[in-house]
Amino acid sequence: MPSNKGDIIGYCCLRIPVLDLRKSVDFYCEVLGYDQVSADYSFGEAHIALKNGNGPSIFLMETKSEDVTQLKFVFPRSFWITNSTGQVTMVELLTNDLLALHERVKQASVHIDHEPEFTNEYGFFTFFDPDGHFIRVVEERGEAFDLKHSIGSALKRELTENENKMIQGIAERISVEQQKFLDAVVAGFRLYHEIEDRQFRNTASDHERSDV
Repeated sequence: MPSNKGDIIGYCCLRIPVLDLRKSVDFYCEVLGYDQVSADYSFGEAHIALKNGNGPSIFLMETKSEDVTQLKFVFPRSFWITNSTGQVTMVELLTNDLLALHERVKQASVHIDHEPEFTNEYGFFTFFDPDGHFIRVVEERGEAFDLKHSIGSALKRELTENENKMIQGIAERISVEQQKFLDAVVAGFRLYHEIEDRQFRNTASDHERSDV
């Protein structure tokens, strides 16, 4: 739809209040993967941006603890984006690898509010940054998403960060025929584990009957 004169046509930037500028720059750049464009620590402001150039820039601005307004609020009705205390994230980010990012956030020792959860369309988790800003991260469904979670389900364990990176690389270069082959391999893994589970249950049942 064509825009009219005076319409908002985009986002210029976001400004986020922080208590410790260096700590926040390290978190957003080293953990979340932003690029540091500039920083003036004596003045108390840092400019960060996404590496792919998408979206608005973010300015992290250092202020006093009583003036840090945390980015979150309570929604008065039960809703799928609220947490157990009714809080809603005001910031929602996209990632190309949810589990790898979750591991990095976990290693940064910040509070993870909701562990990774996956639906047929996307995966997400929520956490609080060093200043208590409530953030939700989403990975939309794609080739890598399907492949990672099919293999993880077949192996019955979480994939390591290196395994996730390898699968991400495969998915970015995979052809249709290669995808069909990998789907067949995953289906074989799943069938093997289903048979193994069935045999285990039958053995356990036989032991129970012999003990009676």
